[in-house]
This record gives sequence, structure tokens and C-alpha cells, in this order.
Amino acid sequence: MEKIFGDRGDGGYLPEYYPPINAFILKLFLYTFGNTVENARILSLIFGSGSLVIIYFLSKCFLNTKNSFIVTLLVSLNLFLIWQSSEIRPHSFVVFFSLLNILLFIKLLDKNFSITLTYLSYILSSILILSAWPFTLIIFFGKIIYLIQDFIVNKKKNIFINITIFSSLIIYILLNIDYLLYHLARDEHYTKLYLGFFYSYHFRSFFGSIFLGGIFLSLFAIMILTNLKNLFLINNKNNLILIIILSSYFLTIIYSIIGASVISPKYVIFILPLIILWIVIQTVESKIKYKNHLLLLLIFFSIINLVINFFNNPIDRPPTKKLLKIVANSKTNKIYTHESLVFNNFVKSHKIFKKNNLEIGRVSNLTLKDKNFWFLCLNNPRFAVGDNNFQDEKKCDFFNKKNNYLLKKEIKVIDYILRQYEKN
Repeated sequence: MEKIFGDRGDGGYLPEYYPPINAFILKLFLYTFGNTVENARILSLIFGSGSLVIIYFLSKCFLNTKNSFIVTLLVSLNLFLIWQSSEIRPHSFVVFFSLLNILLFIKLLDKNFSITLTYLSYILSSILILSAWPFTLIIFFGKIIYLIQDFIVNKKKNIFINITIFSSLIIYILLNIDYLLYHLARDEHYTKLYLGFFYSYHFRSFFGSIFLGGIFLSLFAIMILTNLKNLFLINNKNNLILIIILSSYFLTIIYSIIGASVISPKYVIFILPLIILWIVIQTVESKIKYKNHLLLLLIFFSIINLVINFFNNPIDRPPTKKLLKIVANSKTNKIYTHESLVFNNFVKSHKIFKKNNLEIGRVSNLTLKDKNFWFLCLNNPRFAVGDNNFQDEKKCDFFNKKNNYLLKKEIKVIDYILRQYEKN
């Protein structure tokens, strides 16, 4: 069990807490196409691109073809989704299957489908997203609230749909009982509930800048205030999208107060396309005289924001490939580190590493035969400490304190120190 849920093989544990299904899918993909960092990112890109197809068909449930393309375009221009589609994380996978699950749920409500195929597809997608990301329980909470409202307002019982939802939840629990027992007892997460959340609501992160986030948040707030009556007294598919969005904020705030803080935009990334969709729906259905101009402005601002901030990822990748090129162009192909086995495996998985037959090991395995080698030190990495002016970590001075090693070259870049040594 430990190897499935976090044992990294060197006496420590990975603090990711991601369900194992993500690792299994990634492993299968890499086994088929080659175990490299670049290929791992391709898998995220595939699901990120596929999400655009799903959001188009989901939009078609509410809008005409032209406006569905507008929603798809705005989602495709979203910086946060673009950044996440280039990461080796399950977020693009979660967005894809979350949107698909909501689309299938709407098809169930409309009943214009092949009953057996759609129900089976819905159950499968439900189990997949829950197994990949337990926070998607929020989606099911939103659906249940919608079905309750549908019963109160429209007197629709939707008995079979309710049975299907609860069946999916039971199957998920049975299949993931070990994971749930192993990790849900944790009392801390990476992000804390902070005051600024209550006036930004992730919109700054979701849209890549204060300016664009402020525009979308203002529109979202205005449209909620002008649709409060419809939200409580009228039940339609538009409400489903908004209920899921509001449920995500409500449940994450409550859980952060009574349990472990989960205030991170990545945890609820699946609502970002829904926010864009709902804003466009409300704009199209509004009585605003220049609503088409407003949509064009949103597209224009999104393009400008993309151009200006594309390379301003808050936590960019460490320049590992850049340093590996330096090593590859030298006459020394041996690298030693003070880091974990996980880090060394990450370095080894780069194409440039394999193409140039480089070698990597921990300093504890340094032998007398190693006359020339590179020392790679992870130095105050941004993913751990953010932007900073800290002094170099002491572990990076390991060979400087040894008189029998001569420093030949030093390269300091953000996140790393790379030094070349020669044994006296």
C-alpha cells in the first residue's frame, strides 16, 4: 500500500496525495510512447486540448453554434488552463472528465440519448473523475442540489438519475476505500484560508492577471445579483452550472474551516470553464444592448492578457533542460546530487539526458574512480519557497569544504547551482 500511496523508494514519502489512478494512467502512456518528461507533458496537453472539444458540445446545450465557439475560444485563451496543460499533473485530465460528466448528466436530463450507453458512460466518467480527484465530489453535490430544486419547483422526481448518482458514489467508495482511509485523515494542505480569497475568489489566478480576473469577477458578481430571483424560483439547466460553481466555493470554505485548508485554484480547476460558460450564457440571454460588443471585448482582453503574461507563470519550471545541455556539451557526463531518488529519476527522464548517455547518482555513491563530475544542487527552489533572496543552501557547499576537489566551473541559475569538479 505504501508504494501505491506515496512511498518514493528512498525512505521518504511524496507529499502529493494524488490518487493512484493518475500515476497508473501516466505510467501506461509512458510505457507505450517512451518514459520521458516531454512525453508526460504531451499526455496533459492531449487532455487539455480534448477539454476544448467537450466545452464546445457542453456549450451547445445552452447556446447556438456561434456563441458556443465564443465560449470555446475564451477557454482556449485562458492562461491558467494553458499553464496546467503543460504540467505533469492530473488537472487537465480532471477538467476533461469533469466537463464530460456534466455533459452526460445534461443528456440524462434531456433524455434524448441511447439510454444504456449514456448511463454506462455517465457512471464510468463519474468513477473516473472521483478516483482521479476527490474534490470533484463538489460536482455531485451541485447536481444533487439541482435535482432537489427540480423536484421542489417543477415536481420532477428524476428517480433513476438519483439512483445512478448514488450508485456511482458507492462504486467509487468501494474501489477507493484504501486511498480514502490512507489520506483523508490528513489535517493540513499546502494552502491556507486567507483574507484576500474573499475578494478575489481565485479569479486572479484563474485568469492570469489582476486586470482580466477583475473583469470576469465583476461580470460574474453582477450577473449573480441580477439573477438571484431565477436562481431560487426557476429551475433550468443554467442553474445547474451556477450551482456547481457556487458549491465549489461553499464546500471548500467550509472544509477549510472545519478540516484542512484547501483554498487553492488547482483544487477546483474544473469550475473555471464553467465560469466562462455561465458568463457567456448570461450575457447572451441578457437585455444588454451591446452584448455582442461585450463578448468581443472579453476575447480581445483575453488575447492581450495571453500575449503579455504567457511567460509569467507564477511558478515556472526549473531550468533543468538548460543545465543538462551544458553537461551534455562538456566532456564530463557524470552528475551527482544531494537530492532524493525521485528528483534524480526526474532528471534522468529528460530526452537530452538519455540521448547523450548522461549518468546521475547521489553523492553518497561517489567513487574513487570519479575524477571529473558535475554537482547539481537544488537551491531554494521556487516551488518550495517562492521568489526569494535567501542565501545558498548549505548542502550546495558540500564539495567546497573538501580540499581534494578542485572547482573548475560554477553556473548559478534560478532554482539550481551547477558546479564542475576535478579530483586533485
